[in-house]
Amino acid sequence: MSRTSDDIRKHLKVRRQKQRAILAMRWRCAQGGLEFEQLDTFYGAIRPYLFMAQFFGIMPLSNIRSRDPQDVKFKVRSIGLAVTGLFLLLGGIKTLVGANILFTAGLNAKNMVGLVFLIVGMVNWLNFVGFARSWSHIMLPWSSVDILMLFPPYKRGKRSLRSKVNVLALSVAILAVGDHMLYYASGYCSYSMHILQCHTNHSRITFELYLEKEFSDIMSIMPFNIFSMCYGFWLNGAFTFLWNFMDIFIAMTSIGLAQRFQQFAARVGALEGRHVPEALWYDIRRDHIRLCELASLVEASMSNIVFVSCANNVYVICNQALAIFTKLRHPINYVYFWYSLIFLLARTSLVFMTASKIHDASLLPLRSLYLVPSDGWNQEVQRFADQLTSEFVGLSGYRLFCLTRKSLFGMLATLVTYELMLLQMDAKTHKGLRCV
Repeated sequence: MSRTSDDIRKHLKVRRQKQRAILAMRWRCAQGGLEFEQLDTFYGAIRPYLFMAQFFGIMPLSNIRSRDPQDVKFKVRSIGLAVTGLFLLLGGIKTLVGANILFTAGLNAKNMVGLVFLIVGMVNWLNFVGFARSWSHIMLPWSSVDILMLFPPYKRGKRSLRSKVNVLALSVAILAVGDHMLYYASGYCSYSMHILQCHTNHSRITFELYLEKEFSDIMSIMPFNIFSMCYGFWLNGAFTFLWNFMDIFIAMTSIGLAQRFQQFAARVGALEGRHVPEALWYDIRRDHIRLCELASLVEASMSNIVFVSCANNVYVICNQALAIFTKLRHPINYVYFWYSLIFLLARTSLVFMTASKIHDASLLPLRSLYLVPSDGWNQEVQRFADQLTSEFVGLSGYRLFCLTRKSLFGMLATLVTYELMLLQMDAKTHKGLRCV
């Protein structure tokens, strides 16, 4: 009997030592520094991409290279905000000049795509400034949740969060560069064929003269030279980067939240078939509250970004599909528009599918609760069950729509209906070659 008691005491002593070691490590990680950087945190996963985005005036945060998220803050007097202001100024001038040219020539549903692209870019820069202002209120609670869930009793995922984010960002970036290069190739080919068929002076078929036409809004206020061409490429690339980064950022945020909810569900699932004391259920429910509060905070801060992203993607998808079925003349045009359409559909689906994992993972513990035996059901379990089913957990666009699989298929059905309507309206328009 005494030997059994000694074994129990030894076991409890070892257990207490492990708990103290975990608490000590969590405390050191909470202070920032090397211990925190070595953890697989969301901040560590996206920090390189936030640093890169600042070169394009996105997320103007100070001390973004710091290992400690407590050092990263939004400051009015900072280089990052000055860069953002520069892009807003230059982008605003480009948008106003482009709008003036379009209104003078005659605005219609087809030629306003470029203007919508610029306006959405301006709105996105402002949206990311607003998100940067709430950065500290989001990242500090998120980092504390990361520290909580990267130690026992929680188990780490098979794949690290950093590897998931890196694969996502690299894949989309490579495809986006291909899309951007095909855009210029298709435009130059169309310009060349237009000159061949409509003008006798074929010496005008040069890439420089194509760029003068492509960047006509810039050339209307600047002399045509190598500097203005580079400036046009740079500013157009900044708008394109912002457009792609918006979807990448939503997907990265979704992956970060979904992974924590999956870890939480795995901890609850490990208790299936066991008699769990009420105090442990209380601790689990308290951790779930922290997760849900974090998700709610992120959702409230990102609603405007999600709304603009989905609305813009729907508009561009409709326009690209309309162009494919109505006015393409050269093989390179088909290659570009089909590639761009498929890429945009894939990117939009990626946003919805990654974000839907947050909601799906938040409901996983329900299965484990349904398997709790009747003699183990108590008030804390009931509260936990009510907590899981009482509210939506995930991302949304101002709560007008939620990023779920059901919403994705609903959006695709709407796209098909809207596209058929556009094709019927466009069927009566003149499709011959216009020499202007």
